[in-house]
Amino acid sequence: MKKLLFNIVLLMSVVTQPTFAQHGINDSIRNQLEIGIKGFKERYHSPSVVLAIVHRDSIIFSGSDGFIDLDQKIPATIDSKYQIQSVTKLFTATMFMQLWQKKLLTLEDDVRKYVPEFTGLTLKGRAEATSLLELATHTSGLPRNAPSEFELFKDAEMLTLKNREVKSLHSSHQSTFLNALGMIRKEYPNFEYLPIDQRHYSNIGYGLLGLALERVAKTSYANYIQSTICHNLGLDNTGVGTVSNEENRIVQGYRYLNDQKDFVKTPDYYANAMTPASGMYSTARDLAKFISAQFSDKNVLLSEKSIRMMQSLGIGWQRNYPYLRHEGAMLGFRCEIVIHPRLEVGWVILTNTTDFEFNRFDQYISSLILPAYAEAPITDQGQYVGKYSLVGGTESIDIYQKEGKLYTTYLADSFPNTTLIFSGNHTMTLEDQAGKSVRFEFIPDRNGKISLLNLNQLMWQKD
Repeated sequence: MKKLLFNIVLLMSVVTQPTFAQHGINDSIRNQLEIGIKGFKERYHSPSVVLAIVHRDSIIFSGSDGFIDLDQKIPATIDSKYQIQSVTKLFTATMFMQLWQKKLLTLEDDVRKYVPEFTGLTLKGRAEATSLLELATHTSGLPRNAPSEFELFKDAEMLTLKNREVKSLHSSHQSTFLNALGMIRKEYPNFEYLPIDQRHYSNIGYGLLGLALERVAKTSYANYIQSTICHNLGLDNTGVGTVSNEENRIVQGYRYLNDQKDFVKTPDYYANAMTPASGMYSTARDLAKFISAQFSDKNVLLSEKSIRMMQSLGIGWQRNYPYLRHEGAMLGFRCEIVIHPRLEVGWVILTNTTDFEFNRFDQYISSLILPAYAEAPITDQGQYVGKYSLVGGTESIDIYQKEGKLYTTYLADSFPNTTLIFSGNHTMTLEDQAGKSVRFEFIPDRNGKISLLNLNQLMWQKD
């Protein structure tokens, strides 16, 4: 998977269903986003591109261009159903955290407790425990794919390298995957030390994790995802499956042939045992709701603690601070979901082409959207004025305003008639003539109001 490398100079460091809103973007930005959709669609030869951008619980922009079926000329919309491939892992990770919240499992449970067919062998042939958390964070040391996927990748290579006709592509069936689990060996040490944005990404790990979760929940993966996640979030056009039929039209996938300057359809893909890793479809509107759930303090799926754990530990998410993201890819489809937890902004991009580079498009989107939601410079000094009490103690200090300047009662004897000077956004210093200083770091709440102060390595709360 390609790294997400944003280059943003401007950046400083029941869930309600999303509603369309204009906040934060003007007509010029909307026009530039629409131009971007068309431009990147042509640049990467995608029959269609759909983009939805979210701030908190609102879709602040949605746009699409192209066709989900080139023969029938069916236009792409925010409600078109695309294969989301590895973005499925975010739903599996959500299921994992829900079962953990219900105390039906622990993060450190050995997966062999639920899937004894897995031996957990190292390269040296020694069996060792593999925790559910390791699987969920891609730190188990397992290879990317199971040997039972040999036919899938052989057929895919014959299709792309030799242009051989392939009617359909199949991941291994459950029985074949279970047999393979007894022979799989770890490729890397578990919890190998790597840069924060890198993992030994493993589809096997999520196939194995999903199988364990099914057995814990005592229901099928598809039934759990549909009834417990999709239903509760109102994801009416999201489900388990990758193949279109008359009752459930899923976008047709394509690949572009450079030598012929033309598109050819890609074959149907059946996820089978790899369903928890790559077996779902969704729409931009539904994934916008899923994004909003990551920001809500009234999340019907997970506690705030669970959401923060997923984000900070990389459970389901791939981390590239200050962003979290996940990409899905398969012959005929590329998609991506990105969130900025601090600014509570995110977006989803859906395409029906084999090759699409998201990095440039992400840079384009972020440069247009994030400045509207980045922390604005402080102009109202009055919001810092007030009494601050030491949390867990009896002491308190005052910050007051006099003749347009800020002062504090803290260390007033040592810093007589000394003004507080801004040294950064929400940061001030108290400095004497000898250059000795004290740093005040103010912390705003979700609505931007000052609620806490970090001072002298202690926490103070504004009354």
